[in-house]
Amino acid sequence: MRHSTASEMLNGGAHLNTVGSVLGHLSPVSTRRYAHLVVGTLSAAVKLVGKKSPTMANKKAA
Repeated sequence: MRHSTASEMLNGGAHLNTVGSVLGHLSPVSTRRYAHLVVGTLSAAVKLVGKKSPTMANKKAA
């Protein structure tokens, strides 16, 4: 239950320190074991770099 809770929070964008506090970890090292779970989320975020939303593209064209 703790593992899935941490995973959901991290994948939802919660900060590592926040997740650690919720789980009662005294050290961020304890919480980092869950950080590997967000690799897919991080990869998706990196792919967004350089992409423009349709709204942004329309504003520059106008």
